[in-house]
Amino acid sequence: MSEQQKTEISTIEAQKKISEQIANDARCIEICKMRQNAANVSLYRRMHLESEEEEMFTNIQKAKEAQARQIAELEQEQKLAQVMADLKRREIVEIKTNQLLQNNSHELRHVEKQLRTSYANKDLMCQIKEKEALKKEEKVRVYYDDLRMIESRNDENKEEIEQQTLKNELNLDYKKAITEQIQENIIKKQRELSLKNNLVIFEATRNSEAQKNNVKTNCSQKELELFTKMKNDRKEIERKESDNTNKRIEEYLMEIDKRNKQQEEFKNQKKVENDRIYNCLVDNLASLTSHTSKNIEMQNKLLYEEQRSATWLADKKEKDSKILQREDMLKQKEMQLNIKKDKEKAEKEKDYDLVKILLQNFQVFNEVEEKKNAERRQMMINYGKELKMSIDQKTDLRQRQKKVAMNEFSEAVKLEKLRMGEIKKEQTTIVKEHMGNLVGFFPPTARDQYNMK
Repeated sequence: MSEQQKTEISTIEAQKKISEQIANDARCIEICKMRQNAANVSLYRRMHLESEEEEMFTNIQKAKEAQARQIAELEQEQKLAQVMADLKRREIVEIKTNQLLQNNSHELRHVEKQLRTSYANKDLMCQIKEKEALKKEEKVRVYYDDLRMIESRNDENKEEIEQQTLKNELNLDYKKAITEQIQENIIKKQRELSLKNNLVIFEATRNSEAQKNNVKTNCSQKELELFTKMKNDRKEIERKESDNTNKRIEEYLMEIDKRNKQQEEFKNQKKVENDRIYNCLVDNLASLTSHTSKNIEMQNKLLYEEQRSATWLADKKEKDSKILQREDMLKQKEMQLNIKKDKEKAEKEKDYDLVKILLQNFQVFNEVEEKKNAERRQMMINYGKELKMSIDQKTDLRQRQKKVAMNEFSEAVKLEKLRMGEIKKEQTTIVKEHMGNLVGFFPPTARDQYNMK
């Protein structure tokens, strides 16, 4: 019995050991499965956390890069705006300094005035020279016309002189008396002309002195110099014209004297011819009744004398008509000279008016330019203000966008922290639930972390 009991006891003990070993093996298998499941869970959780961390890191990096890019763009735009504003400010400062220099420096104003006056004077001098050239051409043309007329008149006078040389030899004494009388008349006329010229000169000098006083009171030194120069030129032109007119007057008087002499000579010749014919008629009245042949000859002579006197009268009429034509031509020339003088006066007045108009136009042009410069300055100032306002608006908008992005980023970080806290809480709860089964698998630091004993 004892052996059977021992064997039974030994078998029971062996069965207990086997059952215990089986239980231990099953428990070990369960523990391994639990460890493997926990490892898989932790691996999956770690992988999930790592993926989320990587995603969050990439998002943060992208947000930082976008923020840095926006900040760089903002800085670049601000730099460009600052550079543009500096350039505009420098341009405005340069324009203002130049304008201040122009407005404040008397030398520049004086130089501008000199340039304007020089250009105006050049234009006036060109116009005056053109007019003088035209006047000279007209004078030359008139002079050549006068020369042609004088040559034709001289040719006619030569022919008349050649015809009348024989007749003038008989009347030398009478001519001498006439010449003396003509010389006395010429001297008287010259005296009268000299008195008239002196009166004209006195009036001209008196008027010139009054004009000088008016010009000195109203004009500056340069304008006085221009005025005196133009006045001297005008005096020279008037002196030349007066000399030419005096010469023409003398020639006209000479022609009148010659014509008077010729008329008197013709009258004397006619008288002599009439006396001779009368004497011939008286001498031959007695012989008209006695000698028929002589009467016929005398009649023929009388007819011949009548024909010759008729031809002489016809020639005289032609000469008188030519003389009248010459007088008319001389009168027309005098009228033309007067008209030319009036035209010259009118042209001078037009020149003075043109100078005034040019000066007024220069003043108007300067005023318009100043207005344009002021408008341009105002436009530049307005453009600078608008540019500054637009830049300020862009900077404000970008700062607002930056603030919004930073707020979103901070909110995302807070949410991520909350999510990580929740994950840690879940992890601690899971560990606490399986703490009894996982006691031997945690290091001592983890035990302290999860409050394991």
